[in-house]
Amino acid sequence: MSLFCALNTETMTTFTHLIFDLDGTLINSKIGLHNSLNYMLEQMNIDLDSVGIIDQLIGPPIQDGLKKALGFDDKQVELGVKLFREYYSQQGLYEGELYPGVLELLEELFQQGKQLYVATSKRDEFAHEVLRSFELDRYLIDVQGAGDGGRHTKAELITTLMDRNQILSSGQVVMIGDTKFDLIGGQANEISTIAVGYGFGNSEELQDLNPTYFVEEVEDLYELLV
Repeated sequence: MSLFCALNTETMTTFTHLIFDLDGTLINSKIGLHNSLNYMLEQMNIDLDSVGIIDQLIGPPIQDGLKKALGFDDKQVELGVKLFREYYSQQGLYEGELYPGVLELLEELFQQGKQLYVATSKRDEFAHEVLRSFELDRYLIDVQGAGDGGRHTKAELITTLMDRNQILSSGQVVMIGDTKFDLIGGQANEISTIAVGYGFGNSEELQDLNPTYFVEEVEDLYELLV
């Protein structure tokens, strides 16, 4: 267990409502996202090494990621998003795997009566299909995706989820995620935050944002929450 987590778990956590990010937190979806990006680049005749790009597309809306990582203009973004989703909707969303221990974590939290949710920048249809295919939907009360895939900050998604479920901001509500967008979104909604270091984010960057807790592995997250 990481030292940072150990220092922060001297008192037992009493979270009642837990909001999880999806990619990089519950599911290692990098293979499917990487293959979707490669398909997009091939179709657009762009010769680039996608390995160094994919991490920049995970977390923010894909439109923003393509602009930042590839310098796309609006027309290229529109085509790129269409092609990316063309592959992802057929194959990419199934090309991933649960992080070891995630299923056991959700099962235990569910049995304890915790209120579990997901907030993700994926389109609604993709989010629901991924959760269904990995059999995680049975643990969740509600899922907030990015609608039809427009630009939405993580803070806005969390706000919408909380409002719809009448969840009031408090320290007993927590956002759990692997990128700065998850932490910033949780903090903007005045709830607790847990940064996970095993996902796609930069651990140093995450710790600089002063999350309520930082954990290195799913095992650490289990010990913290269960």
